[in-house]
Amino acid sequence: MKKLLLYNGFSNIMLEVIVWMIYLKEQGWSVTEIALLEGLFTVAQAGFEFPAGIISDRIGHKAALLSGEIICVLYLITYFFPTVHWLIYIGFVLFALGLALISGTDVSLVYETAGTETDPQYLKALGYFNFMGILAMAFGNAVGGWIASYSWPLLFLLAIGTRIISGLLVLGLDAQQISGETTEVVTFKGIITRFLSFLRHERNFRWLVVAMSFSAAAVTLSYQYGPLMLRELHFSTQLISLVFGGLALVAAGLVLLVDRLTRVIAPHVLIMLLQMVSLLFFASFLTHNRMIVVLGLVVINVVFEMWHLLFENQIQDLAYEHTRASAFSLATFTESAILTVGSTLVSLLTTTMNLLNVVSYLGMGLLAIALLSMVSAWRHSSN
Repeated sequence: MKKLLLYNGFSNIMLEVIVWMIYLKEQGWSVTEIALLEGLFTVAQAGFEFPAGIISDRIGHKAALLSGEIICVLYLITYFFPTVHWLIYIGFVLFALGLALISGTDVSLVYETAGTETDPQYLKALGYFNFMGILAMAFGNAVGGWIASYSWPLLFLLAIGTRIISGLLVLGLDAQQISGETTEVVTFKGIITRFLSFLRHERNFRWLVVAMSFSAAAVTLSYQYGPLMLRELHFSTQLISLVFGGLALVAAGLVLLVDRLTRVIAPHVLIMLLQMVSLLFFASFLTHNRMIVVLGLVVINVVFEMWHLLFENQIQDLAYEHTRASAFSLATFTESAILTVGSTLVSLLTTTMNLLNVVSYLGMGLLAIALLSMVSAWRHSSN
């Protein structure tokens, strides 16, 4: 488990993730072009997610993680050629593939590794795993802008270095000690058959996927376009970096409280309460007040980490053996499909509407759908 925590730390530093839009804009890309690039990324991610989950369940989670890290290194190399637009497009497609192989696989490994312990506490284990990842993201967000202000090439070289270290840590994982890495030979057909059986019998999973994906898409839009939103409000690159680094740092501490909170508040109730708070802060973006927008971005992204942890635990509890990565990938696939539409809408609407207003309306709409799905899931589980 300690090796997994360390791996998650290095894998989530991602120095470039907060400032890449600013970098491309400085290299002559328009907001519309950046939105289209983001749309291409989400289309590719949607296309890769579910197949990547099946591949992960088939070849083993360790091999899937290593492949994902190698592909992410290739993506980072393309940043050295910002004026070659087609190469940047290829890079983002590669990034989508790399993340698709990693997402779901890493969480499944945590669940399965915790299952080998004498007293497994999955929610607590996921809490520590997410804590390490968010803490690393906070560090990456905080220093990424400062490094970029000094040297963009240095930023991308350091980002490549963290991915290489992540890959080396994956190599150090002992697959034999992971319950999900069994010697049982399972074919692609067998995995698909098991997953279809899982979908038929666990109907509550469908509502959870809708609630999880729509709410995640809403927050992801605020995170992706947050730097540009703050830039429009005349924040410096360094200050933007500190804001996102700070919100990740706060989120890292709060995810450790989720396990305790669920002892006094039912998980589904806690999820809905946190989502309603986020919906109100999305509405607050319409004020265009600098401090309110910063506070809203912080709160939305902080509480998201709390409710997303609860979703991860519920889905992993429902999933069958050799379907865990596939189940999680279906949720991420749905989120990617929604983000594809969202990025397209951002690209179209920002030609006539302020970016803050666009993100506000999209966020409120997506969270409203997520809340209705949570109510349906609650009613279904009660019957």
